[in-house]
Amino acid sequence: MENRSHALMAGLFAVLLLIAAAYAAIWISKKNVPLVPYELVATSPVTGLSVQSQVRYQGVPVGRVESLRFLQDKPGVVRILIAIDPKTPITEGTWAEIATAGVTGISNIELRDNGTSSQRVESSATHIADIPMRPGFWERLQQQGGGMLGTIERVLDQVEKFTTADNAASLEQTLKNAANLSARLDSAVKQVEPAIKQLPVMIESISNTAKRADVAAAEIATLAKSAQQTINFLNAPNGPLHLAGQSLESIQATASQVRNSTLPDFSILSLSLTDAARSFTFTSRDLRQAPQSLIFGPPPLVAGPGETGFAGFGAQKR
Repeated sequence: MENRSHALMAGLFAVLLLIAAAYAAIWISKKNVPLVPYELVATSPVTGLSVQSQVRYQGVPVGRVESLRFLQDKPGVVRILIAIDPKTPITEGTWAEIATAGVTGISNIELRDNGTSSQRVESSATHIADIPMRPGFWERLQQQGGGMLGTIERVLDQVEKFTTADNAASLEQTLKNAANLSARLDSAVKQVEPAIKQLPVMIESISNTAKRADVAAAEIATLAKSAQQTINFLNAPNGPLHLAGQSLESIQATASQVRNSTLPDFSILSLSLTDAARSFTFTSRDLRQAPQSLIFGPPPLVAGPGETGFAGFGAQKR
């Protein structure tokens, strides 16, 4: 049994050794992948940057710094040669900046891309392509530091001018006035507090009044509706006003008929009655003078002057 356990341990060790060898071969093969060179030209200090410093693309390690040297024809300009993985998508929108890692002072090359271009930038050992450099965060902060210091100095000058003895006394008086005003406001609030407590009752009363006003408005609306219905009924085609109008028209027609027909007939009747009354008057007078005329008829008429048979004025009547 002991020999079998030793053989098992030896087999496991051999398997682990083979796995480690395979992993080492893969790691070494990756490290032997030929890197593509690119050149950066820095016009500002490259403090903390050295050979073998990391090169990151969007935060992912993709290469290293190969060399740092000055350009002989351009003093103060540093040429940085980097080598990166050929699979890195370097485009025309890619730029580089120097990033300092925390407080250690060690700097790395950060490659960034804004995605504005998809055109790849090809590079080789015989024709090394350039990647533009932009100021890093600390460099931008240093550039703006001078202006910030000037602004701070101006602010401090204004503060110094403001904090004179007279201004301090005025400020102290202002603070005292503010304290007095605060005390007065506190007193006013205490005086107004009872009225504020009555506000809910007042609001409830106003709400009840509004409700009653709504009920009154509803009743007025109902009354107005009834009045409108009455007016509509009176003004209807067969309504009272229409019938009254027709009655007035009938009365006017009757009056017109009376005026045009009955009155003339009545006038004629009146004239006839007048003539009859006059005739009756004459007859009555004749009967009084000669009653026998009712039996014998009227007496013969005597001829007057100018008539045949006139006997003169002295002739006796028969």
